[in-house]
Amino acid sequence: MIPELQSFAEQPLGRMLTVMGRGYLHLLRERLKHLDIDRNYYALILIGSRDGLITQQELAFQLETDKVSIVRVVDYLSEKGYVKRIRKPDDKRKRSLLLTEKARQALPEIRRSISEINVQVLKGIDKPAITGFGDTIEKIKKNITENIHTS
Repeated sequence: MIPELQSFAEQPLGRMLTVMGRGYLHLLRERLKHLDIDRNYYALILIGSRDGLITQQELAFQLETDKVSIVRVVDYLSEKGYVKRIRKPDDKRKRSLLLTEKARQALPEIRRSISEINVQVLKGIDKPAITGFGDTIEKIKKNITENIHTS
């Protein structure tokens, strides 16, 4: 016997968001499969937005992740030839992140692909619902953060 499908309220929210995230990343990977990277596209966009002025620590803060994960992200992008670490002249311990020419050439296509996929997955959803969804996600993030700090 096949169990009944669970209602929205019965499923773990994290699981549903993870499934959506995986599906979204699959669409993005398919569009960009000719590139020799298969993840960390948004990290490249953030690095490019402050090219040469962003450190790993600042990138970790913007991506809301830990320093160890960022080291892996930057190592991966560096090994693939998309990012360089440059010592900061004012603080030899810190390194700025700089896009390579290879990354600069790929970035417009990455941005365009994300934009097109956003349009594709939000098809049929009106602007107020999309805005409300964004607001809801921010409130959920805030609630999670508050509960983490009080646990």
